[in-house]
Amino acid sequence: WSTLFFILLALASLTSTISLLEVIVAYLNEELHISRTKAAIGSSVGVIVLGIMASFSLGIWKEFTIFGLGFFDLFDALTSKVLMPVGGIFISLFVGWKIDKQKVLLELSSNRKYKIPFLNIFLLITRYFAPLAILLILLNQFGLTKWLGF
Repeated sequence: WSTLFFILLALASLTSTISLLEVIVAYLNEELHISRTKAAIGSSVGVIVLGIMASFSLGIWKEFTIFGLGFFDLFDALTSKVLMPVGGIFISLFVGWKIDKQKVLLELSSNRKYKIPFLNIFLLITRYFAPLAILLILLNQFGLTKWLGF
């Protein structure tokens, strides 16, 4: 049973990896006009190299560090402490300022299936408070909120 479990686990991870790579491949193909084959091979090689680096940093490359972190820990810190908060700031600014108010209403109400009496409050939070709160989280990740008195 354990062999079957690990075979199915490998299959599940492979299908998840393919769906994640599709975003990169589609961007390279549609925006940079790289053929799908070259985009798929290039992005796959890049992800494999990063995966090998992360894996080796937990073993034979344990002594090699950047900013005191192995590759696995560096990638984890970069994504969770920097990229996710920055992405959250951009998403909240985009939804709050760029997307038309009626489109936001349609999305929140499931095409007017539900009443949304708090749209203006939602937009207020999305435009001003959410980006500031996420910025504080980002600054806190690096210990920079002390100068604000937090």
